[in-house]
Amino acid sequence: MRVFWLWPVLAFVACSEPGKSDDGGTTSDDGSGDDGTGDDGGSGDDGGSGDDGGSGDDGGSGDDGGSGDGPGTGSDDTVVTAVGDVTWFVDFDAEAEAAGNTDCAYTRTYTAVEDRSAPWGCADCEIMLRADVELSDGRDCYDTITTGDPASVEWLGYGDGSWYRGTGPAASERGPATMDATTFTVQQTSDPVSAGTGTLTFEIGGTLTLGSEPGDPHHGHTAPASYSCGWPKADPPPYTGPYEITDGGPLPDGVFPDACEEPVRLHDFQGSYIVLEVSAMDCPPCQTAASQATAFEEEMAAAGIDLHIITLLSPSLSDVYGTPTTEQLQRWIDTYDLHGVVLGDRAYGPTMAAGWAGDSFGYPTLIVFDPDLNQIFGQVGFGSYDNIGTAIREHAGM
Repeated sequence: MRVFWLWPVLAFVACSEPGKSDDGGTTSDDGSGDDGTGDDGGSGDDGGSGDDGGSGDDGGSGDDGGSGDGPGTGSDDTVVTAVGDVTWFVDFDAEAEAAGNTDCAYTRTYTAVEDRSAPWGCADCEIMLRADVELSDGRDCYDTITTGDPASVEWLGYGDGSWYRGTGPAASERGPATMDATTFTVQQTSDPVSAGTGTLTFEIGGTLTLGSEPGDPHHGHTAPASYSCGWPKADPPPYTGPYEITDGGPLPDGVFPDACEEPVRLHDFQGSYIVLEVSAMDCPPCQTAASQATAFEEEMAAAGIDLHIITLLSPSLSDVYGTPTTEQLQRWIDTYDLHGVVLGDRAYGPTMAAGWAGDSFGYPTLIVFDPDLNQIFGQVGFGSYDNIGTAIREHAGM
């Protein structure tokens, strides 16, 4: 069930601009638009419900990270490494060359390590790598086609003959690739994109050399045996997918930091109703939802319903792929006197929730799961918890 409620349009400021460079410039340097993660904002559609609508959730990794056992994937105490160069060859058309542009090239050097902690960022990837990136050659060329500094950290992925790339855990498909035990080779031919006057295209290609080293492929994102903040610990089996939200489908697992500085697993709340609330700190309707959250939890408890509101919080609408600091999480809790679970989002909301809600996605997006972790209701925007309470009571037979 999807019910939509229209919040004033300023509450849903778009958090990324289609066509903006993945390096912060005005023209994408690979012809693919932004980093492929999609628009982060939205206004919600007005379905006349009087409340809010939509849905969304986020993918997760069970305790094992859940990124799969793709080519070259390490064990639980080793990680795959990758080092190498990828070059962007820039080809201007005749009109752009007549305006003074010259074909050129620039190279990025990648130093990457396997990361299984956010499989929702690339559901089709068999392996994901988090890379430190240096623009090692051709800065003059780079500056002719985009503005701003290049990204210093990127995510690369491989799956089923394709490679994926993004400036956050959310990576989009780029082109054909091969991966074996020792090499990861990528290529891409872009469609023409505007060069201001005329157009340009990119031919992208390179090879990274694979290796391995001791390390934690989950990078600390593994839930402890018990939680210092006192959260329940259902400890269900590791989750292996799917990493998408569908009506009636399962809650994709994931691990996120709390104010006690511990990684918290979503599936540990199995056995209670879950209201997953995708929020940003500077979002007015998110703030309204937070101000009413404790009273709603108390109302549900008085009705004999075991419920947890789990907030996945982003630092701001302009940084929805970022993760709040511990101090920011605690400030949100203290400001709204919250008793529920507040976790730092790790690009789960703007990928999983946005995928479920589609064009209606906005902040906040709230989605309800039953005690068996299956989706039963969702909404984009916030007016009150009334529709959520009704959906839960009906599901519980009240």
